[in-house]
Amino acid sequence: MSIPWRARRTAAILLLLGLPAVARAAGGPPKPAQPPRTIELHIGVPGLVYIGQPLKELLKKFPKAESSPFSGQQDAMSVKVEEIGVSCIAVGDPGDLKLASVGFNLDGVYPGIAEGPYRTGKGIGKGSTVNDLLEAYGRPVEISGERPRGPSRPRPGSDPPKRQRYQYANADNTVRTYFLVDENRVTQIVVNDLRPLDQHIVKASPKKK
Repeated sequence: MSIPWRARRTAAILLLLGLPAVARAAGGPPKPAQPPRTIELHIGVPGLVYIGQPLKELLKKFPKAESSPFSGQQDAMSVKVEEIGVSCIAVGDPGDLKLASVGFNLDGVYPGIAEGPYRTGKGIGKGSTVNDLLEAYGRPVEISGERPRGPSRPRPGSDPPKRQRYQYANADNTVRTYFLVDENRVTQIVVNDLRPLDQHIVKASPKKK
């Protein structure tokens, strides 16, 4: 089966497809407190923004959302919903795109993305640490951004990465949810549906004739 390999390849590339890994922007005026919304692992927030949701439905619900073609493609769109702290990628046939990647911003204000009142069903949200994450969900299937292990050694004087992605997979490894850990704090959650993203974003190399 090629799915595990394709899933790993997709997950590695999709690290750039979630919320932007950039320094915090200058904070604007504080927004009124909102009731917490529950993120279901590997799904999103049902009824609000979730994997498989039609893009047309999302844009109708949030008319202020910003959308643009992803890398100039007609079968992929990048979407930001600043008011709820969400960033998405929708893929599919033109005119029938569905969300395949949904990112939730938990902590801090980033360019074009506000902080949202999200927590998972096990309580991971703003203020959670990596220890809270491991206690709630156990060991992830992959941690990206780690210091290299084995024979290769880090360069003298180099620091360990400050931003790491703790990736958790569903039962058949077709959907992965990663928690972005920034200096021990959980700051973002991104849900990636690997198969449609692999088909429309990663794309296999053309077959030789």
